[in-house]
Amino acid sequence: MKKETKQYTAEHQPLDDKKISYYELAVYFAAAKAQEEEFRWENFIDNLSYICDKYASHIQANNASHLGL
Repeated sequence: MKKETKQYTAEHQPLDDKKISYYELAVYFAAAKAQEEEFRWENFIDNLSYICDKYASHIQANNASHLGL
């Protein structure tokens, strides 16, 4: 079996090999939602803010479980 010798940069790395952070995922979701609404930066920022606020609220509500306490 031949080993793959391609070198990938972070931008061109296959998705199955790349771990996406929660913030990157939030950016993708916010952009997709803004695109549905005829992409405007105001919509993108509002969507990203909403997603981050919801995530922060979830972390705060479940603080003990995330800190291993």
